[in-house]
Amino acid sequence: MVFYDNFFLIRHGETYANRLDYIQGTLNNDLTLLTERGKIEAQNYQKVFINNQIDYVYVSPLKRAIKTGEIICAHTDIKVQIDQRLSEISYGTWNGVAINVLKAQYAAYFDLETNDVRPHSIEVSNGESFAHARERIWSFIQEIAKKYPQKNILLVTHGWVIKNIVSLCLKNVDGVVFKNPQNLSVSKIQIDLLLNQRKICYYNRPFIGTGVL
Repeated sequence: MVFYDNFFLIRHGETYANRLDYIQGTLNNDLTLLTERGKIEAQNYQKVFINNQIDYVYVSPLKRAIKTGEIICAHTDIKVQIDQRLSEISYGTWNGVAINVLKAQYAAYFDLETNDVRPHSIEVSNGESFAHARERIWSFIQEIAKKYPQKNILLVTHGWVIKNIVSLCLKNVDGVVFKNPQNLSVSKIQIDLLLNQRKICYYNRPFIGTGVL
């Protein structure tokens, strides 16, 4: 018998930095606040609690994720819980810099297909290592799966975090192979710690208007 935890991974709503195509990382200033569009689109997720049983909601400590989570849970009794391990990876001195500027100067540190930063970029950016970031986010998934077996858990976090959680389900696959999920897209994974089984149900799916996950 399989006893899965269902994790629903939602990327935060659109920010001003998203519009400007800046790398955000752990930047947490006015540039990373949700736009009006981001707030309105996040409200659509309030339907989730009508059509799905969500047991727990965890969010990144960064303002854009907290605000998205608060909007989604506004009409529920569920407490939005913050966990530091769900924070976006830090790109060091690249946080808050336009991507086109960085690519013009550091083309070798970007993947042309996924338009994302490569792991060895920390040589010049002084950011968080990809290995360290993957370790912290996976420790969170394992801890929550162990603590709350057979539950439905909604996570509001960041593009890099989501694609690396998904890649860690595939064990030996690096998150660089995935394109970043879109703002307010949803991905779903299932974890069974007892059988050491991991499933990817879907990735980067636009929200369905009916509210069914």
